[in-house]
Amino acid sequence: MSDALKAALLERARAAGFDDVRVAPAAAPEADRDRLLGWLAAGLHGEMDYMARWGAARADAATVLPGARSVLVFAANHYPLATPPLPPGGAEGSGGPILVAGPPPGHVAIAKYAVGEDYHVVLRERLAPVLGWLAEVLPNEKWRVCVDSAPLLERAFAVRAGIGFAAKNTMVISPRRGSYFFIACIATTALIEPDAPIEGTCGTCTRCLEACPTQAIIAPHVLDARRCISYQTIERRSEPGPDESVHLAGYAFGCDICQDVCPYNKFAVQAGMEEFRDGRVVRHHEPAATFAAIRSNREFARRFARSPLRRAGRRRLQRHAQSAVRGR
Repeated sequence: MSDALKAALLERARAAGFDDVRVAPAAAPEADRDRLLGWLAAGLHGEMDYMARWGAARADAATVLPGARSVLVFAANHYPLATPPLPPGGAEGSGGPILVAGPPPGHVAIAKYAVGEDYHVVLRERLAPVLGWLAEVLPNEKWRVCVDSAPLLERAFAVRAGIGFAAKNTMVISPRRGSYFFIACIATTALIEPDAPIEGTCGTCTRCLEACPTQAIIAPHVLDARRCISYQTIERRSEPGPDESVHLAGYAFGCDICQDVCPYNKFAVQAGMEEFRDGRVVRHHEPAATFAAIRSNREFARRFARSPLRRAGRRRLQRHAQSAVRGR
């Protein structure tokens, strides 16, 4: 793919609502493989057995597309609110730790990525015209879209492509837009000149580690998923034991705290894709009564048909909402 075609790709991606697209080689660096295997060996993935099922194979795009030689990595801003979580000028080391305001009484917090439509569906739909164009300009190559459900280390490929740098909270941060963006990938058999990684670092900042109410970030770049509020409200299927305390910090689905306190997110701007705006399905701070009022699984499935919230299921989401309101 020539520089002219790369420029055309970026133009097509932006026309589809994406903020950036860059290219990575088909294999992630060995360090990312080793880090994943160490994380799995320590059991930090909890009940997410699908992570262990593929293991280090996630670091090779050939796992999702045999013969893959490149990965196109797309970034789509999903910050749903009109104002950033940090005031302009907030910076590393200034003013001490930042306190994140919880939802008002009778309300629960929903992770900002989940207030709109399901990104798995939206990003695939948005990528469809880009994929059609790629198939026209490179008709002899194969392509596969991956949006967080295929066994691919998407964040590692995003860092390798230069979308952002690896942050201490395990997110990918763009120095220009922060971390509130989705990653979508297209694995391809086409050999495309990769883009260079970018310079970036968290420096001495440890706000995300300090702000996490469950101390889930046990060391820079190391997340104990079992402690994470997002894991507790989305991934965990087993019921808490009678002596087990579950701290949800007001959240009924997901969590944003480690991102809200990040100085880079002072650059967050409202999502360009309307599908991800606050209130599209629910609000970031939603009345708990919204979930308590749903009386059947059928009603729940209809209400959240195109929402990430459907993954939690009616009873689990209602239980989490009750716990979040009680402040358990």
